[in-house]
Amino acid sequence: MDNQTKYWKDFLNSDNDALAKLYVDLFEPLVLKAIYYTKNPEVARDIVSSLFVSLIELPYEERCKRWERIENHQALLIAIVRNKCLDHLKISQNRARINSELFSAVTTDTETAAMIAHLTICIEELKNDDKELVEMHLQGFNNTEISEKLNLSEKTVRNKLSLTRKSLSKLWHQLVVIIALIWN
Repeated sequence: MDNQTKYWKDFLNSDNDALAKLYVDLFEPLVLKAIYYTKNPEVARDIVSSLFVSLIELPYEERCKRWERIENHQALLIAIVRNKCLDHLKISQNRARINSELFSAVTTDTETAAMIAHLTICIEELKNDDKELVEMHLQGFNNTEISEKLNLSEKTVRNKLSLTRKSLSKLWHQLVVIIALIWN
């Protein structure tokens, strides 16, 4: 029995340290597989990381129930990564389609300028750290570049951007409600 198979069996028997060893062995090959589908190394790393997080969070009983009969754990993990990548691509395509439909309704430069002005107002309402993060993101910096420039971990940048997007969404909604009240 090779080391990886032993680690997998140990993991199924509630040894989370064995999963950490599998992570070291399989993270890069799984990321390469995910890059093949997503064409985005950052997204690929996120997908593989989330896979290992979900594995470690799975209770012992569920592990055994699902995977005790699996003979080729590597094929299983590759299939899971592939499916997560395909799900990500489907969600991204749907979001792009929805955004396209939403913004196709905006046909004039005046309306576009008004939307940008409203977004600028919302960004100005953010805390300075969040504002800097969003501005760098809007300028085209990726999470790795932002993390290096702001001396933060990449995961912190992702988390802060996610929270900031939620804040912007709430601010946008509030602004739209206020504008609707003023115009009525």
